[in-house]
Amino acid sequence: MSMPAKRAIRINYFFFAFAMGGAFPYLAPYFKENLGVTDYTLGLLLMLRPAVAILSQPFWSYFADRHGHRARIAAGLAVAAGVLFPLVWLARPMGLLVLAIMAFAFFNAPLNTLADSLTFDYLGHHKRMRFANFRIFASLGFVTAVALIGKVYDRFGIHWLFAAYSISTLIAVFFLLKIPSNGNSRPSSSGWKELVLLLRKRNVLLFLISVLLVETANQMSHAYLSVYGKALGANNAQAGWIWAVATLAEMVTMYHFSKIAGRHGIWNILAVGMGTAILRWTLFAFMRVWWQLIPLQLMHIFTLTFVYVGSAIFMDLESPASIRFTAQAFYSTFVLNAGMIIGSIAGGAIAHRWGYSSIFLFSGGLSLIGTLVFILFVKPPQAHESHGQPVQA
Repeated sequence: MSMPAKRAIRINYFFFAFAMGGAFPYLAPYFKENLGVTDYTLGLLLMLRPAVAILSQPFWSYFADRHGHRARIAAGLAVAAGVLFPLVWLARPMGLLVLAIMAFAFFNAPLNTLADSLTFDYLGHHKRMRFANFRIFASLGFVTAVALIGKVYDRFGIHWLFAAYSISTLIAVFFLLKIPSNGNSRPSSSGWKELVLLLRKRNVLLFLISVLLVETANQMSHAYLSVYGKALGANNAQAGWIWAVATLAEMVTMYHFSKIAGRHGIWNILAVGMGTAILRWTLFAFMRVWWQLIPLQLMHIFTLTFVYVGSAIFMDLESPASIRFTAQAFYSTFVLNAGMIIGSIAGGAIAHRWGYSSIFLFSGGLSLIGTLVFILFVKPPQAHESHGQPVQA
């Protein structure tokens, strides 16, 4: 008896997010502690993954759109990423390390976007607001990893993060292969022209600019969160607790997101999420002990769910059905990856000159500018039916 697609999507989210939670929050401390890199070099190393994703993520997403069988393509990419990631641990000297990170990132980068695309594909047009009910399983996987695996690293060594990622990602592959491939769903031959027309819409362009600013602040803060926590006295397990509190908080709004969105609308949700980022990151700059970060992490309940899920739905609403997946890939590339690139480099330079706390002051300022752009210039999204005229969301 075949596994239902709903269950396969949810379990895949769990194990892929477990892989992310067990590895990436600890990658910056690994580079600092095991390789002894400077803050400036750390910023460059953290920038490599999103820089490669600028090319690989649209390539693989468009490939999946053109050829269908997205679940199978995602499974192949996950296998490659799981096999390649341990090379980052083995690679020496710095030149080989850079090549190993780039090779891994080429296959890892599109996995999150493809998972979201598979979910939207399963839900269809009329059930898109239930997206968060699936995405909550990613939050569950992430919080399980950061809550438990830091203790493993304290006891056996932080380099075990590479095994944690690979094992969990390869488990996720099994469930990806259980998701029915939608081989008949392909974009039109004019997909790129439609994407250009979408991006020329004033509302979409201003939305992307506003979210880019806020997500640059979020990505910069998240990239250096573990290092900042350890600088304030946390060990690996306690750094995991800092992450775990945030992820537990986001699960509350993930679970209730469809009701919240139905009552208040996507525009209001995005405005609240962006505005909360201003307060959250500014306050981070003034903490002096690691446990003081924990209550501030509760604001993740808005800055992650409202901004991340709200932005994905905003783009889905504004996009014609024929380019829905390509539009999601462009959003992830333009906002998340560009934000990570800018945030990683800027954060390393800021920390090198003024210390880690200054990173969060800069993040608060960027969040303020992005929120003002959104509130003043962006209108609620327009929903497109598969055929026919757009209707108000």
